Amino acid sequence: MCCKTFFGLMVALFCMADVAFGFELSATVPVNQTSETAAKAKVNATNLARRQILYNVLSPYAQKEELNGLIHNSSSDELMNLIASSSVSNEQMSSNSYSANITMNVDNDAAKKWLDKNGVQNWVPLSSSEEKFTAFVVVPNGIPDWAELKRITRFDNIEIETQVMTGNQIVIKLPLNYRSKFTAALRSAGWRYTDNGGILQVWK
Repeated sequence: MCCKTFFGLMVALFCMADVAFGFELSATVPVNQTSETAAKAKVNATNLARRQILYNVLSPYAQKEELNGLIHNSSSDELMNLIASSSVSNEQMSSNSYSANITMNVDNDAAKKWLDKNGVQNWVPLSSSEEKFTAFVVVPNGIPDWAELKRITRFDNIEIETQVMTGNQIVIKLPLNYRSKFTAALRSAGWRYTDNGGILQVWK
């Protein structure tokens, strides 16, 4: 890969990474429910909002069909554990109805662990403060190459933190103290890499 091509890749991915690194898993949805009582309508509205918000904020970072199925089949109590905080505005109630704008902030780490546990491919970034290094990875063969790279780190019980994934280009983060072992594993598996100002460029 020539320097010009890599420079263009870095610029493009850094532009995308600024969005991904700074994003918050948060969304607001309007709800309007009726039921036997206002209290029950509020519970239904909150449960509906939670499912919709989880899909809205996680779908850009996970396989959409798998995510949709998982949310549909999960209990409200399970999904509640993925919410870090919530707030309500424009709340209105009658004897049997409830409407409001509900905002929820999703817990990044809890959401990623939940997706991983249920086998949903995802690249939700963790919020861990552990010192890490960044790698730009090019996977010419797509999923097979990506799966091989994940097997390399999984063998050492290291979780890849995927920041940006677009086409065959991926931005990942790994623990800094794993860097030398990671590069050794790359060499053994036939991958190539180079250091560009502390940022690892990886390709096959």
